[in-house]
Amino acid sequence: MERRTNTPFISVIVPTRNRSHLLAESLGSLAQQTLARHEFEVIVIDDGSADGTARVCERAAARIDLHYVRIDHAGIAAAKNVGIFVSSAPLLFFFDDDDIASPELLERHTETHRAHPAESVVVLGYTTWAAGLKVTPVMHYLTDVGGLLFCYGPIRDGQWLDFTYFWGGRSSCKRALLTQHGIFNQAFTSITEDIELGYRLTRFDLQVIHNREAVQYMNRSITYDEFCARCERQGRSLWSFSRLHADPRVQKYCEVHDLAERWANVAPQLARVARRVRVLEAAMEAPRYEWSQQTMDELHSLYSFTFAGFKLKGMIAALVGSPAAKPRAEPPGEVSPGTGPPRRIQAQRNVGNRTDRSAKRVVRRLVENQSRICS
Repeated sequence: MERRTNTPFISVIVPTRNRSHLLAESLGSLAQQTLARHEFEVIVIDDGSADGTARVCERAAARIDLHYVRIDHAGIAAAKNVGIFVSSAPLLFFFDDDDIASPELLERHTETHRAHPAESVVVLGYTTWAAGLKVTPVMHYLTDVGGLLFCYGPIRDGQWLDFTYFWGGRSSCKRALLTQHGIFNQAFTSITEDIELGYRLTRFDLQVIHNREAVQYMNRSITYDEFCARCERQGRSLWSFSRLHADPRVQKYCEVHDLAERWANVAPQLARVARRVRVLEAAMEAPRYEWSQQTMDELHSLYSFTFAGFKLKGMIAALVGSPAAKPRAEPPGEVSPGTGPPRRIQAQRNVGNRTDRSAKRVVRRLVENQSRICS
């Protein structure tokens, strides 16, 4: 695919893997932007797909300035890093392959950056469910009750936010911020790569501002079991994040304290409670089911318990030594003055290794005792 020679305002980076059916709609929405075609480019990084992703991009290139790059499967952080260095615009927008852009999405992001030209400013847009989706009880809980996905309730339009709001797939930033000060840690292959990078960029005065008029829509339903699996992956990633940085802000965000005690309380009940959730959800799908507020309250309570439990299960798996949970000693691809991890971070690793060993012994015994229950 040929690329034009003039420079666009904003580069849209879309990492994708085996979601060609969703990607087609995502790219189609980018073709409907109020920004002129020459004002933006789309960079699709194909993370080793085995479906029709390449063909989808070939068709979309007739409508938008699109550059397709295929890499061997390496995870979302690696795909985003490729996109950063393939891009040519001064602004970068990370966009999910399962989202649909409102027509004004890119214009709203570029306008906000013009109003806040400092290199350190990141713009967080707004995401909600696509109109055509049936919002199930679990989807409603995730966004409107538990605040586990698209947690916009506590924030307002125009509010300045910290690094924990550098949300991948709905944030834009200056390209120079990343190329000069830090890119994604490729040890984080599926989740938390955005928050970890946001934390490292706080050394360079990272600020996030929310623009609620920069709207996009998630075009994919999420089931209970899918979100449980996501929570488990998140737990692994949070453990890795907590081992990299000693900062109390990171430790508070990761919530990896008292793992052995917390897991001992959760493990015996986790499988049983998950089964109860599935029974309730199945009953609610029945044609003439009449749910009560009491039933919904119970379901919400069970969601809260199991999502926290599966996240904790992921932390436990990382603690006892799952290779997939161990970040590399130095964040690969990190662009910053000097080499190697800061001494403060290295010290935390050394202290953490000592304290982890005693916790591991306790947790291994718990895992052995509970392996049948939580398998």
